Amino acid sequence: MKDTIKNIKDLLSENEELKNKLFEANSIIEAIREGEVDALVVTKDGKPRVYSIESADYTYRILIEKFGEGALSISEDGLILYCNDYFSKLIDTPSNKITGTFFDTYVESPDEFELLKSALVNGPSKGEIVLKVNGKKVPVYVSLTDLHPNVPAIGVVVTDLTEKRKHEEALVQYQQKLELKVNELNLTNTNLEQFIHVISHDLKEPMRKIISYTSHLTDSKSDLFTDSELNNLKVIKSSVLRLNSLVDDLVKYAFIATKAEDFDIDLDAIIKEVLDDLELLIKEYDAEIILDTLPKISGSKVQMRQLFSNLISNAIKYSKKDVKPKIVITSEIFTTTVNLQENEFYKITVQDNGIGMDKMHLDKIFTMFLRLHMRNEYSGNGIGLAICKKIMENHNGKIEVESSKEGSIFKLFFPIIKQ
Repeated sequence: MKDTIKNIKDLLSENEELKNKLFEANSIIEAIREGEVDALVVTKDGKPRVYSIESADYTYRILIEKFGEGALSISEDGLILYCNDYFSKLIDTPSNKITGTFFDTYVESPDEFELLKSALVNGPSKGEIVLKVNGKKVPVYVSLTDLHPNVPAIGVVVTDLTEKRKHEEALVQYQQKLELKVNELNLTNTNLEQFIHVISHDLKEPMRKIISYTSHLTDSKSDLFTDSELNNLKVIKSSVLRLNSLVDDLVKYAFIATKAEDFDIDLDAIIKEVLDDLELLIKEYDAEIILDTLPKISGSKVQMRQLFSNLISNAIKYSKKDVKPKIVITSEIFTTTVNLQENEFYKITVQDNGIGMDKMHLDKIFTMFLRLHMRNEYSGNGIGLAICKKIMENHNGKIEVESSKEGSIFKLFFPIIKQ
């Protein structure tokens, strides 16, 4: 009898436990049906198994809390329903003190924020405003999204622009300093040009007098001087002539230190002008000039005349004895690298049959005042090729040279400006 009673109690207990499990299962199913619990139903071996997962709302909340920008939800009248930690730290106010307040109270110009809210009728609204809390101003970029009809609220994403503003202000200050330096440089260049004019005039005037008087003495008063004294006068005149030439070259170099205003230039016309200027020198050496058709470029006419005048006159002066100078100028389109960029260039070569240069000196010939020959052998101050190099740099090009006992080849590379 006792065993029977025990079995009945066990069955009743088991029955109660089964009722509880059934109630729990029905509750879960109902919650899943109502959308209160996210769950996944998997059928395995013909038996359904229910796996409940954490609410998606919780997952999104964690994501927004870890968000690298401020995030809020506000009601239509601006009441803050929620804000993440980032926004709380941004305005240095605990989140529990922010929730339940109005967003307008943190905005320097509420009217600007109201305009952004009003623009939501046309879709997401974006713009820049300034937050103001406890005397602290924070420039921000806000993005508003209407969450209706899913949620009766407006989503607000806030991006801190403080660092961006600092960079912009630093850039403005840098540009102002740069403009100041440019103005100072322009003033310095203007003063330098005036200085060059003054020095040139003040040096050349007494030199002209020395040349004039020494010439007068040697030409008309030579009988009053001994041979030694006449020779001294000739040395004085020769030295002053070299000094006069040096001043001229220095003035030329000073005025090609910067690029002049660009013009469309017909190099054929430039070469013709240069040959007209060098007519006497060409006749003196009986030089032969062979010209290819040259391109039109953009640059300074004065500097182009100076460039080709230096190259052609050098080719004539540094010619071999008893050999008629021959200069060939050609042009072609060539691809090369200048200033670390590969582009198409007009390659113009000036080739002569002169004395040439030792290869060990080729990398130095564009150096200021460098002379490869004695003054009594060839005239010049060692500035001409330095001027040529500077002119090519002014025109975003370059100059190269090859040389041997057969002569020299100067290569000029002018960038092709595509329209």
